[in-house]
Amino acid sequence: MRVFAPVPVRALLAFGLLCLLAGSVWLLLIFGPAAYARVQALGHVTYHEGSYRHLRLTLTPARYLALRGGLLAAALLSGSGLWLLSRQRPGLLRREGQHLRQEFGRFGSSMRSTWQQLGRGQQLVFGGLLLALLLVRLWYLVYYPISTDEAASFDYFIHEGPVAISSFYPIPNNHLLFNFMCWPLSCLSTDLHVVMRLPTLLLATVGSAGCYLLLTRQLGFRGATLGTGLFSFTPLGLYYAVAGRGYFLQLVLLLAVFFAALTLWRQPLRQRLAWVVFVGGSILGLYTIPTFVYPLAALGLGLLLRFGGQRQWPAVGRLVLAGTLIVAATGLLYAPVIAVSGLPRLLGNRYVEPLSAAVFWPRFAGHLRVLADMLAGNGRLGLLGGAGLVAVWPLLWWQLPRQRAVLALAGLLLAVPLLLMALQQVLTPARVLLFMACFGSILAGLAAPVLLGWLRVPARAQLALFLLLIGGYEVYQFRRQLTPWRAEHRQEQLMEASYRWLTRHGARQVFLASPQHELFMHHYALLESRPPALATRADPRQTYDFVVLERDAKNPPAWTQPPFYTPAYQDRYVVIYSRATQP
Repeated sequence: MRVFAPVPVRALLAFGLLCLLAGSVWLLLIFGPAAYARVQALGHVTYHEGSYRHLRLTLTPARYLALRGGLLAAALLSGSGLWLLSRQRPGLLRREGQHLRQEFGRFGSSMRSTWQQLGRGQQLVFGGLLLALLLVRLWYLVYYPISTDEAASFDYFIHEGPVAISSFYPIPNNHLLFNFMCWPLSCLSTDLHVVMRLPTLLLATVGSAGCYLLLTRQLGFRGATLGTGLFSFTPLGLYYAVAGRGYFLQLVLLLAVFFAALTLWRQPLRQRLAWVVFVGGSILGLYTIPTFVYPLAALGLGLLLRFGGQRQWPAVGRLVLAGTLIVAATGLLYAPVIAVSGLPRLLGNRYVEPLSAAVFWPRFAGHLRVLADMLAGNGRLGLLGGAGLVAVWPLLWWQLPRQRAVLALAGLLLAVPLLLMALQQVLTPARVLLFMACFGSILAGLAAPVLLGWLRVPARAQLALFLLLIGGYEVYQFRRQLTPWRAEHRQEQLMEASYRWLTRHGARQVFLASPQHELFMHHYALLESRPPALATRADPRQTYDFVVLERDAKNPPAWTQPPFYTPAYQDRYVVIYSRATQP
């Protein structure tokens, strides 16, 4: 196997400059032709946050001019930097490109070799597990109701096009990279199962297969099977593998960065492809969802401790340079958001808002139990599994010296986010920590064969036991989720029926005071050529044809009740009142 010379700092810098050039050119293609009035019109886009709202943009003509000028300057400076590097070291870019192609070829050969080394039975298990996973995901894609977040992402960002996706940020639902991936399909269809969920399913299918094979090379086939199967059939693992939200895209990018970090842990100075994946994957992960900073901080800390502990100061320098490039490129990509919507909107995520110590600490332990329940699909299972991993981790560190890179980095990916939650005094939602379920399953896949080996359980029996465990876990989770799914499915049907009732009865002006109906009726109206005008704030000068209230609403406005309005339609969730006919 050919060993390449150490990665020159200039080569890493050149890749960073290339990322800056690509990002600035991409944004110039969006905002170069976009007139100021087109961007300013985003202030009239209706979004829902408690009620229908319009964002007061921070955009001004001067800020828009500065944005365009800054993007042009970034393109010119990064392009000039690449030109200077090529002049100072003639042939540098060409040589590094050749080295990268060769490393990628070696990586592809090693993946093929890993597959070919599997026995026939193992290949059948590999394909069978992925096929079963695909079938379950297809069921979720078709039958699981569209969520409010999916509808919001489509209505406020994807439907409005690239200008809105790259700069409009009224709520944290704008997961930019994922919404860009979905936008081309929105030109062909308005069906959210196609536009939002199909890209996720394709990405999850490819990502799961690639991760399974990489884990097979790293952990062995039995451990990879258990780790892949357990995580893939968790409730959140299944749901976000089809839901149009971007969390699985973020996870796939994180797995790529994780495997790159494993390579750098072992050989930091001679792995060009690993550095490229680490930097590029981190930029894309942060551009997908800013909370990618949690796992990135864990991996960065792990590499820093490794390089510093071994006094590999050149590697520390490259890690610092990589971090600088990640921050610079990510800042550039979010520049339109800052210029148009404002920095407070980008940073002010109410779902990860710091709490006072008096509020946070009494709720922290209970929130951990909620996280365990949501991530593992059962609170006791999650807490017992987490405690078990903590207990067995030192034994694995002592017993498996060749797997210490996996143990260290995966362990940090589980520990650092919880530590950051405590330091920030933030009750982070489970969906943000989806990766913890994934890496907890990977550690379980590493630990289980070792523990069963100590018990002298044969390898074939171990694999059979793991498959039974995965199958039983999936049956348990499916039965557990079936009742909530039926309720959500019925609610979706009733919401669609209530909107059809309104349109059949010629609704022109409708007042709503039912949050779920407010969001979805806006979505239904957006797809129609002549929709009714919807309002969530009463205008005393306006007469409404119908009023939509939650069933059993407490203290409804007096003007929405008899004799002014009378019930005309009701179902399990809502009552629609029609304007009383004047005598």
